[in-house]
Amino acid sequence: FLQTSRKYSILMLYIKAGSERAKRVRLTVKIRALGAAVLVLASALCACSRGGTQTPSGQAQDIAMGSAISVSAYGGSKEAAHSLCVAACDAVQALDTRVLSKTASSSELYRLNHTDPAAFPVAVSSELFDALAETKAIYAHSGGKAALGCGALTSLWGMDTDEFRVPAQEEIDAARALCSDDTVQLDAENNTVFFAPGQELNLGSTGKGLGCDRAAQVLREAVDAGTITGGIVSVGGSIAAVGSSDGEGTSWRVGIRDPFGTANEYFATLTVGESFLSTSGSYEKQFTENGKTYHHILDLTTGYPAETQLVSVTIVAQTGLQSDALSTLCFLLGEEDSREVLELYNAQAVFVYADRTVSATASLRGSVELVNDAYTWR
Repeated sequence: FLQTSRKYSILMLYIKAGSERAKRVRLTVKIRALGAAVLVLASALCACSRGGTQTPSGQAQDIAMGSAISVSAYGGSKEAAHSLCVAACDAVQALDTRVLSKTASSSELYRLNHTDPAAFPVAVSSELFDALAETKAIYAHSGGKAALGCGALTSLWGMDTDEFRVPAQEEIDAARALCSDDTVQLDAENNTVFFAPGQELNLGSTGKGLGCDRAAQVLREAVDAGTITGGIVSVGGSIAAVGSSDGEGTSWRVGIRDPFGTANEYFATLTVGESFLSTSGSYEKQFTENGKTYHHILDLTTGYPAETQLVSVTIVAQTGLQSDALSTLCFLLGEEDSREVLELYNAQAVFVYADRTVSATASLRGSVELVNDAYTWR
């Protein structure tokens, strides 16, 4: 597996004087995102060929969506591979600042959320519309536990800015009333969006997966052109594997983070082909107030962080958006109630419980190897 120490070059990228990328993010955000980067990079995909671990031809790192981005390309020349990795990072950065961010005034979603309700319905780009429509469609299977229109509640808890607090019950009740997708209307013929006054749309639970989709598209085009043989993208807790490291279809190997361990510890490995993966866990973003710890995955039916025996869910899916949304959805639903929606999207899952037992969908279990003796199969 890739060692965390090999990846600390990302830090140098941000302390280098005059770096254009460094100017994009405030120091406090960089520190938070670097913590996330260590988590992802220490348990990230690595290229394992028949002869051993392959060395990337090119790599690049950046920060977007409050998380670190890392892209590695395999095969081809070093110059071409590095340029592709930079282009893939730039694609994620542009998607965030131009389209998806809920907090950056430069983004289309921010402007939509701040549009005068009298101006609705509002026409949006196909890029934003498609993201909104697919996110809403997936969360329609949540039984009201998740929604595209959850922004009022996530803002209330400080989940969008990491300025956490436990709201008063009356605040939670008022915010929950604004979180139903029943009042979110998406007109596919005209690419228009309508939602109720006071509502806020939020793509925070699918944005990193969408970032993987965009970056993976850059790598896929290069693989098809024969420029590289494959590549790896990680954006926060979402990962994309494209092609192969050796051009011979060799599988990729993933380390699934130990929810009870440090940021660079994993409890299992997962062998996959070209695919998209996302993990949602109660350990990812937490805060403690008055002696009680709260995590970031909110259940809209209660207005509070979900109460479940699960500590993490990892999804393998056909797109980054699907893997990201489904990891949140399955965490909220629990294993049994997730089966139908997983079948609908032809997705697979690994469920990790608080008692350190592990379960996986049938077709994925043979690809999972437990490497920590503290964990057992259910």
